[in-house]
Amino acid sequence: MSKRTLLAFVLWAAIAACACADEISLFGSPSRGMAGAGIALMRNPAEQMYLNPAAVAYVRGVRFGLGNLNMDTEGATLRQISDTVTIGQKGVVDLADAARIVRTFGEKEKVQAVLNADFGLVFNGVAVTAGAVGDFRLYPNAQLQRWARGESNDLTGAQGDIYGIVAFSLPDITVGARLSAGGEQSEIAVGARVRVLRVFYTHYFADQNDLSSGNAGSRAVELGTADYLDKRGTAVDAGIIWKPNRDVPLSYALVVENLIEPNIEFPFTAPNTLQTPGALQSTVKPLKRAIHAGVAMEGALGITYVTDWVDITNNTGKRELRFGAEKRLPGGLAIRAGYGTKNGWAIGGEIFGINIAIAQKFPLQVSRSLTF
Repeated sequence: MSKRTLLAFVLWAAIAACACADEISLFGSPSRGMAGAGIALMRNPAEQMYLNPAAVAYVRGVRFGLGNLNMDTEGATLRQISDTVTIGQKGVVDLADAARIVRTFGEKEKVQAVLNADFGLVFNGVAVTAGAVGDFRLYPNAQLQRWARGESNDLTGAQGDIYGIVAFSLPDITVGARLSAGGEQSEIAVGARVRVLRVFYTHYFADQNDLSSGNAGSRAVELGTADYLDKRGTAVDAGIIWKPNRDVPLSYALVVENLIEPNIEFPFTAPNTLQTPGALQSTVKPLKRAIHAGVAMEGALGITYVTDWVDITNNTGKRELRFGAEKRLPGGLAIRAGYGTKNGWAIGGEIFGINIAIAQKFPLQVSRSLTF
C-alpha cells in the first residue's frame, strides 16, 4: 500500500468516524487517540513526561516540551462555547455575562468545558515547565430547561449555576533518573514533579429575577463580595517506569498524582441551592491524590499495545480501565485506537507530526485532574 493510498484511507476513516463522534482533538497528546492510555509508553518522552514524570529521565539534549494542549466540551460544541463565553478580567467567567450564558444554554442538562495546556524546556533529565488546567460547568435546573425548550412560559423557580476552577502551575520542576534494577538488562526510571500552584474558583448563578429582567447575574454566597476565590499551594507528583529487559519492548509504570496534596480547598454550594447568607455549604478540594498503573508492549507487526488502570482507589471518582494500540508507519505517519470503560472509544493518528484524535468523550489526562 502506497503512502498516498494509506493517507487517503486514514482520512476517509476519520471523516466517517466524525459522523458519530462527540469530540475532536487537534495538536494534542498521542494518548488522545488511545482513549487516554499510555503512562508506560516512551514513544516521545518530552511529551509523555506530562503523564508520567519518570519519562523525563529518557530525555537527552535540550527539547521544547509541549503536551496536553487540548479543549474538551460536553453538552455544547467548542464553537457554541467560544461564541458565548467571555473570560472576564475579574474572574474566570465574567459576571456581566452570567445570565446571558445561562439563557443561551438553558435547555441543556449540563455544559462542561475542560482546557489543558503545558509547555516548557526539557534538558538531560530535568524539565522546567508551566501549565494550566481549567474546568468550567453550567447546571440549568429542570424548570429552566423546560422554559428554554419552550415547554413552559413560567420562569418561577428557574435557576442556572456557573462554576469555574482554573489551576496554574508556575512553574513545574520535574527531575528524573535511570537506575539499574537488579541486573544488567533490567532498568528502572524514577521521577518527581513539584508544582507551584495558584488556583482560582468562582460560582455565579442566574435565577428567575435575573433571567426575566435582563440582569447580569449574581455571585454565589460563598464568594461574598468577591468575583473569585484565590488559593496557593504546592503539590508533588511521582512516577516510576520499569523495564525488566532493555532488549524487550515491555515496560510497566506507576504514577501517583498529588502524592503530596496541596492544601487547597474552597467553600462550595451545590447547584440550585438557595443563595442566601447561611445557606448550606460544603467544601471542594480540586486537587486530590490519585494512583495510576500502566503497561506498554510492542507485539507482532510492530503494533504497540498500552493498558492503564486509572485512579485505582477511585479517590477522584474517575476510576477506569483504558486500552489502546498504535501502529507506526513510514513517513512519520501513525494510526491509533483505544477504548475506556468509562469514556468509550477513541481513534486517532499522526500526520506530518500533527496528532489528531476523535472520541466519544476524551478523559481528563493523568496528572491534570480537577475534582469538584
